[in-house]
Amino acid sequence: MTSPPDPCRPRVGTRILRCAALAFIAALLSMFSWAPPAAAAAGSRFMIVAGTASMGVSVVRVADDGTLSRVPGSPFPTGFGVLSLVIAPDGRTVYVPHAGDFGVTGYRLDDGGTLHPIPGADITVGGPPTAATLSPDGTQLFVVVGGAPGHVQSYAVAASGALTPSGAPTVPVDGFSAVGMAAVDPDGRFLRVVTYLGNTMSSYAIEPNGTMTPLGPTTVKLGPVAPGFTPDGRHLYVSNEFGFDLSGFVIGEDGQVTPTPGSPYPTHGVPHGAVVTADGTRLYVPNAMGQSIAGFDVHEDGRLTELPGSPYAGPAATLPGQVALHPDGRTLYLVDVLTAQVTTRIHTYTIRTDGSIAPSGKPTFDTGVVMSDGPVVAMTP
Repeated sequence: MTSPPDPCRPRVGTRILRCAALAFIAALLSMFSWAPPAAAAAGSRFMIVAGTASMGVSVVRVADDGTLSRVPGSPFPTGFGVLSLVIAPDGRTVYVPHAGDFGVTGYRLDDGGTLHPIPGADITVGGPPTAATLSPDGTQLFVVVGGAPGHVQSYAVAASGALTPSGAPTVPVDGFSAVGMAAVDPDGRFLRVVTYLGNTMSSYAIEPNGTMTPLGPTTVKLGPVAPGFTPDGRHLYVSNEFGFDLSGFVIGEDGQVTPTPGSPYPTHGVPHGAVVTADGTRLYVPNAMGQSIAGFDVHEDGRLTELPGSPYAGPAATLPGQVALHPDGRTLYLVDVLTAQVTTRIHTYTIRTDGSIAPSGKPTFDTGVVMSDGPVVAMTP
């Protein structure tokens, strides 16, 4: 039996960064006030950005015109080794897994953007949590725990945001799953987990009580990360870091997936998580190595074709890590995974009518956190 490829080989810089973060996590496995919750004010929108290496979560106010501004007290403290975060549909509840101490912490976001720990939402999962994702109705939290193999466990989410074990059995993740990343389909019926250090995507049927039924693995390219969906739930896209491309899939009624025409699609770099616009017609993905953003038209059958001028140049001296979209459909945010300035920056781009993007001219925003690696960026509704 051949050994799996070594993910820490130094020829690809993004592997070094992630492996360095995992080494820190392994060395710190036994590290580490609540205010009344307040609803987010009408019109308040925030972007949440975590630092994998800095034990902090940055909250950034997002104006209607796309301008970013600082929230007092940000970044807020959390555990070490954040590789994922998720915002509940209410736009007020945030869950942050921190692999360094095997924990997940829930926070309430108030109208000023301050994060307050939620009583009963600070849990230990018995292993390094590498991802957390919510059902679309916000009542179930699924946590991927790294291991050989890794596994998924589920929690019921109370109205207060408190977490309790669902009682459903844990399920294993296929393949070499020490660093799994996860997402739930938009209709809430299926869970997908990709194995970053392997080449598979595991699928599960999920029930309202948190029970997960494995549907079997799907082979993708090496280094799959951060599954993304079209809003209608018909198509799924997986970024393959070591394949330098995106795998596209059509989702069947039974949850099984089949490749979209022409899949996989080259991104011209090492792709991180892809995002699809609210109307489902365009997809953008940052290339950490390649220092660019690739853009695609999404066709009715799920096929992708490159947008005019793609890929688009990223800022100098940075590694593009994640992208986020403003609800106005005209603004894209690029978030560094790492930068020569040490702390993660957010760069603002304008989306033109043909889907191509260009720097907006707005100032770069310093989040104050370090090394935003993985799906650690999210925006409130």
